[in-house]
Amino acid sequence: MNLASGVSMTSINSMMSVYSETGDYGNVRISGEICLQISYSYKTGALNILVKKCKNLAVADEKKQRTDPYVKAYLLPDKSRQSKRKTKIKNNSINPEFNEILKYVISHTQLETRTLQLSVWHYDRFGHNSFLGEVEIPLDSWNFENQADEWFVLQPKVEVAADIGLHYKGELIVVLRYIPPERNLTLPLGEIQGKKSTKKGKKINQKVPSGGILEVVIKEAKNLTAVKSGGTSDTFVKGYLLPDNNKASKHKTPVIKKSVNPHWNHTFTFSGLNPRDIHNVCVELTVWDKESLASNIFLGGVRLSTGSGLSNGKEVDWMDSHGEEQLLWQRMIDSPGEFVEGTLMLRSSMGKRRL
Repeated sequence: MNLASGVSMTSINSMMSVYSETGDYGNVRISGEICLQISYSYKTGALNILVKKCKNLAVADEKKQRTDPYVKAYLLPDKSRQSKRKTKIKNNSINPEFNEILKYVISHTQLETRTLQLSVWHYDRFGHNSFLGEVEIPLDSWNFENQADEWFVLQPKVEVAADIGLHYKGELIVVLRYIPPERNLTLPLGEIQGKKSTKKGKKINQKVPSGGILEVVIKEAKNLTAVKSGGTSDTFVKGYLLPDNNKASKHKTPVIKKSVNPHWNHTFTFSGLNPRDIHNVCVELTVWDKESLASNIFLGGVRLSTGSGLSNGKEVDWMDSHGEEQLLWQRMIDSPGEFVEGTLMLRSSMGKRRL
């Protein structure tokens, strides 16, 4: 998802606070409403949120009897920097008029899985900003044909939604194909992709893989965490076919530099897999930021399997696929020899694997 901001930051104070997540919750009694106009352009693929004004906001600074409000937006569950939008700060007003458009470039199908979160804050030049209320608008049921102004009552902080957002690590788009042994024999050799079997100074003849073949195409990732200065990461994907996690079975994509939306289009191939094996193995994919002088940084991961919790009758931690991970694996099993594609939410932690 390519996110583009429609807000220009004019003051240094505004620039400094745009990426600040520190703030005081609960020290101001929530009051007031916010007026919005939400529209979607199918022509440009853009969600436009016109933040018009607020009324009857709480007084944030009791001593000075003033409120310097601004509005912040996220498209949940994404609470990354790329998802953040922010209006300019209005000085000393509990009835501020913003008339600013916050813009997201996103496909309409993706929009149906998102919730628009808008929160109002008091800007404190010398301390923590104060939370003045929020609204959350599920976009799957929103009528984009309605161009009228809509008033929303500001609500206290919803902790559950905040927790979900904190764990959002981006998305990984993969394509799977399982070719059973009987179909493998009829495939042209050129269709069987995998690691290049060449070493410095030597050429190694590739053998035709025996048994069934599992192909995992690592297409791209979206909205990965930026860990380097300048808001980028140098990203690659590592893959294992559990329970085999030795170095010989490890697959890696090339490193894509300076991108939080990398395109790899790289295929991992695992051979010698019979139909029964497919129900007992798990493809573990982890996304990393490449560091030259330090340990690589984990950015998220997925596990693709039946999610049964069992491998060859033995209880294991790593057969824990769920949701889209599990559904995509099942679609692959149900469609032998065919490519199936899925968009998977990256896990923020892979947990301990018991092999």
